[in-house]
Amino acid sequence: MPTEIIVKSKFAPVSIPDDISIPQFFTRYNPDNVPNDKVVHVDLIKGKELTYGGVRESAGRCAWGLKTHLGLQPGNVVCILAQNSSDFVILAHAIWWAGGVVSPINPLLTTKDILHCMTLVQPTHVAVSAAYYDKVQEALSRLEGTHEPKVFSVLDRIDGVKKFPEDIQGTSPHESLPPYDLTGKSSKTTVASIIYSSGTTGAMKGVKISHFNHIINILQGRSSVPVRQNSDQRIIFFAPYCHIYGLGTVVLGNMWLGNFTCGLPSFDLETYCQQFGKYRATLAYLVPPVVLLLVTSNIPRKYDFSALECMIIAAAPLKKALQARVKSIFPTTKITQGYGLSECSPSVLMQHETDESHIGTCGRLLSTTEARLVDPNTGADVDINTEGELWVRGPQTMMGYVGDTKATNDTFCGEWLRTGDIMLRDANDNFWVTDRLKEMIKYKGLQIAPSELEDLLVQHENVVDAAVCAVYDDEEATEVPMAYVSLREEVMQKGAKEVERVLGEVRTWHDAQVAGYKKLRGGVLHLQVLPKNPSGKILRRELPAKKKEGRLGSL
Repeated sequence: MPTEIIVKSKFAPVSIPDDISIPQFFTRYNPDNVPNDKVVHVDLIKGKELTYGGVRESAGRCAWGLKTHLGLQPGNVVCILAQNSSDFVILAHAIWWAGGVVSPINPLLTTKDILHCMTLVQPTHVAVSAAYYDKVQEALSRLEGTHEPKVFSVLDRIDGVKKFPEDIQGTSPHESLPPYDLTGKSSKTTVASIIYSSGTTGAMKGVKISHFNHIINILQGRSSVPVRQNSDQRIIFFAPYCHIYGLGTVVLGNMWLGNFTCGLPSFDLETYCQQFGKYRATLAYLVPPVVLLLVTSNIPRKYDFSALECMIIAAAPLKKALQARVKSIFPTTKITQGYGLSECSPSVLMQHETDESHIGTCGRLLSTTEARLVDPNTGADVDINTEGELWVRGPQTMMGYVGDTKATNDTFCGEWLRTGDIMLRDANDNFWVTDRLKEMIKYKGLQIAPSELEDLLVQHENVVDAAVCAVYDDEEATEVPMAYVSLREEVMQKGAKEVERVLGEVRTWHDAQVAGYKKLRGGVLHLQVLPKNPSGKILRRELPAKKKEGRLGSL
């Protein structure tokens, strides 16, 4: 067998028994001795404040209400479609407190995608805010299953349904559940969350994350970057809580550490910048498109960022030139990157502030994490300064995909989780993203499966075949999807003007049927003969835009 070259984390290892749930972890351990009356979360929808002790007290009372009024039982799945808010935080913890499974769905998805997510997990309950109620009702009307989910509202009052938390929570200390007890089960085999991810190929998959996965990933971050993972930080956060990034960072990590988070329901640059001065924010979790706005827009110049000590960029790689540019504008702020994925709960790598001079790296392995870089062609492990697919082994790797044994088996090789990302490492064990073996497109941190868009495009009456790939948009600092299509011969015979007209028609038709982030922002181009291998698989790397561009993010 080929020799395995295993890289081990240099940070102190962490461990915890597998007999405690997330609610028990939250009530037993308070690493910075945070007082119960400290405000730890505020939202910009209602201005509702949560305190450290209040999160736990409300979770217990709301868990009682979910069980008593809505019949929630341990193991039941609750889908949440709502904006970032204090009520979202409380609802998630109440579900865990009652032993349920939190399964947040991006409410900006189309009805078709929401239906797909619900079909995967078969929820017993659905929580929805008013803005998305009609869309959810349409999805539920088409949902096939053995039972009809109970619907309740969050943030808004909707006629005919109970509102969380007002209509549901307990009103006295006696109307409260104790933190969920695993009663002899292992936290490693008890599902806490189901997050939706495109995985390595195809349609969205439901990633099963255990209580143990979530707990250990919080501890891994604390051990690896204690200078930022503590109760002293003040954070302005806009990434959606329905994504593993927001769920892991704010709803779980920050609420356990007891730092302060101001949660934005959606991103608006002016609103975002205002909060930095108002709350003297010390830490910003960012994605490359927002970094670009911070350095190109005049809006940030109007506001006070003087307390900002560190930016952590994640969800997609930040190009070297942009990182250098943001450092020139925020010279006293540390600029670092991180790397994670839904299948790892999510954190795997984090750049330490002492390594800030290594511009472009996504950091070192978190505590209690091991990695290999494997040549995807030969299957052999590669050493430093050589590209290979990142394989990860650690306690944060997922339980598997819901109802998809094949995809789970394809993602794991023994205990190793194959990430689908091509990286290299340097002599200091810093890792660098250079390419993606899997062909997911990442638009502002959101994953898009090219095959999904291709399947839709070929349904157009004038499209014979289609290939979708990512191209980098410097103005937006993100990948965007671009399509190449082969057209019917009848269209070709009518000349260039008709081809252009049809391409525009195809783009408009496609974009009207997908969620906003899946629109073909890179355009629709004509390519009558698409590059394919002998078995008919599209060779996306051979598409003109990819050949011209070279590997995205190469050093």
